[in-house]
Amino acid sequence: MARLLWKPGIIAGVIGGMMLAIVMMITMGVEGSGFLSPLNLGLASFVYTIAPPVSMFPVLMRAMGIKLPGPVMSQLAPVLRSGHISSAMAYHLGSMLIALHVPAAKVQMIGALMTGHATNTTVTSILSSLSPSARNAVMSAMPVTAGHLVAGAMLHLVMSAIFGVAIFGVIALATWYRLPGMRSALGIIGAGILGGAVIYVVNVYIVLPGINPMMGLVPPLAFFIAHLVFGMVVGLGAAVTFRSKKVNSILPNAR
Repeated sequence: MARLLWKPGIIAGVIGGMMLAIVMMITMGVEGSGFLSPLNLGLASFVYTIAPPVSMFPVLMRAMGIKLPGPVMSQLAPVLRSGHISSAMAYHLGSMLIALHVPAAKVQMIGALMTGHATNTTVTSILSSLSPSARNAVMSAMPVTAGHLVAGAMLHLVMSAIFGVAIFGVIALATWYRLPGMRSALGIIGAGILGGAVIYVVNVYIVLPGINPMMGLVPPLAFFIAHLVFGMVVGLGAAVTFRSKKVNSILPNAR
């Protein structure tokens, strides 16, 4: 049976993954954090460190509610255009921020960003401390790069295919052992939706916090609904597959 299910499982998973991505892109675009942020920032952060470039320093300062004096910004302008802040300049900037009563922990994170030593955890901590509108402004201003989009899209589709095959496998076992409702299309689709919900819970509460904190910035309700859509698409694919004569013929008859 496995040979008959893995191909449709991959196809259903990829289509479901595309629908999940579309839901999240529309949601994050409407809320103002950028239509491409799910791929460019969230999924790409599995591969890349997602840090605002030096040129975004003024945007980041405004989002954090920090207003540097005009002469200081004029002094920084050439440095920001060059895209590089020296260690001496970073130290001088840190001293000014402390003088403005910016908390030391936040100054340290800003210094890591400016000198290129930030991690995704650092960026997530800064963005999480901002108001929703300020966070959206920073995320939407982040540069969109082809490398990030390709890496994010490919990784997402591969994971979607794996999850699609996994849900197909669980449904096949449930059908083989004659679980109630698993010989009906609605029952199989419902099982797919339940599988999407389980994937959401495992990812959000167990897997992602430890390996990709940036994914914690996605809107939780939309992310949950997107997983239900993924499960529904995979379940629909499974229902069609299990109604085929070739697959149905090797399943035990329903009681």
